[in-house]
Amino acid sequence: MRLLLCCLTLCISGCNVLSPAEYNKPDNSLKNPKNIIKKKSPHKRSVVKIIDKTEVLLGKPFKDLGIVSGISCQPNRQDPSVSIPVAKKNMLKKASSLGANSVLLHRCEIISTPDCYQTAICEGSALNIING
Repeated sequence: MRLLLCCLTLCISGCNVLSPAEYNKPDNSLKNPKNIIKKKSPHKRSVVKIIDKTEVLLGKPFKDLGIVSGISCQPNRQDPSVSIPVAKKNMLKKASSLGANSVLLHRCEIISTPDCYQTAICEGSALNIING
C-alpha cells in the first residue's frame, strides 16, 4: 500500500531532474530562429498597379478576377474629408487578396450616401496579367 502511495505521489508531483539554477534560467527557445513557425498567406501578396487605359492590355494575356471597389467615408461634417487616394488604396488591397497584379480602373468619384456625409469610391476590374 505504501509503495502504491509513493508511486502515486511521485506521479502527481512529478520529478524534477533540473538543478534549481537551471530551473530558473529563462527559456530562449522562442528567440531561436529555427523554432519560429512562419505563417503562410493564402495568396502571395504582390504589388498591384493601376491601369488607366485599356490600350495597355492589348496583346497581353490576362485573367479577369472580378470587380473590386474601395471607399473612403466621411461620417459627418466634422470628420476628416474623404480621399480618393485612400479609396484607391483600399481597392488595391482587395485586388491583392484576390491574387491580382493589376486593376483596370473604371471610375473614382465623390458621392453622398445615407451612411456617410461624403464618400469617395473607386471601382475597377482586378486582373492577373500573365507575363510569359
